[in-house]
Amino acid sequence: MAERDELLLKIALLYYEEEITQSKIAEMLNLSRPTVASMLKEARQKGIVKIMIQHAEHDLLQKQASIRKKYHLQNLEIATLTNSNQKDIKAIAGELCTNLIEPLLPKIKNLGLGWGTTVYQYVTQANYLNLPDMKIIPLIGGVGLSHVKYHSNHLAFMLSQKYHSEVSYFYAPAIAESLEVKETLLKTNMLKEILTAGKNVDLAILGIGNPILSSTYHQLGYIDQTDTEILAKEKAIGDIGSTFFDKNGAPVFTDLSERMIGLSLEDIRKLKRVVIIATGEEKAESIETLLKMGFVTDLIIDETIADYLDQTKNPTD
Repeated sequence: MAERDELLLKIALLYYEEEITQSKIAEMLNLSRPTVASMLKEARQKGIVKIMIQHAEHDLLQKQASIRKKYHLQNLEIATLTNSNQKDIKAIAGELCTNLIEPLLPKIKNLGLGWGTTVYQYVTQANYLNLPDMKIIPLIGGVGLSHVKYHSNHLAFMLSQKYHSEVSYFYAPAIAESLEVKETLLKTNMLKEILTAGKNVDLAILGIGNPILSSTYHQLGYIDQTDTEILAKEKAIGDIGSTFFDKNGAPVFTDLSERMIGLSLEDIRKLKRVVIIATGEEKAESIETLLKMGFVTDLIIDETIADYLDQTKNPTD
């Protein structure tokens, strides 16, 4: 080993292993303190010293930065059970959504709201704020008899109570009983007004579903086994608003989708700011598809989805 490398190693061992200060090392070796600092830097550059950051959050933060850059996101939050007292990953995602959204709200006039179990977690954990100039607008039909707490109208009402804001209601089911019923509803002024308002919100908070494996439509009883088989045959991988879509982001048209009432994927793509909140590995592919379309501005996901997104190819490749 060269004489200088021996000195570099000696200084590194004294500093990093024996935890002796740079000033004391300088005194011991008859060197100046700036010389010791310089030689410690040289030891790192030559690979004699390698510094590794080992912390539970380090990999997560690197992954977060990588995904945010890859998909040009304004914000990305990853829900993890690490260092959390909560056991429900949806609840953690809901809390992250609250922390992300609420500082933005004083500048928001119209807040669009989707539906589902994860959006529900955001609403239940929302803080009490005074936002009388803001209006909350459901973006999909919100009338039904089962699992009412996940419906858009109920969520919008709950949130308006917490934020002391105005609220509008979507007086229609997410899926009409027939195409004729849908067409009749769409002719009413109430639906025309709520759809127009939804298309002009400043910020939208939406959940994502997988109509084959996991979806709000299943939980609310809108989809049966026959519908699932048809959607699988048509290669639907996700749903957002009132649209089922395939891996290319193209709408999947079936008798079921023709009866859906709410903002379409095309409508959502034109919104100013779109926040997606989702958990569950089964939603990873559908989220990747939406991210590649370039309209999602903010994303709250869990670690399983983050791992999937981090390993996929850059959309520009």
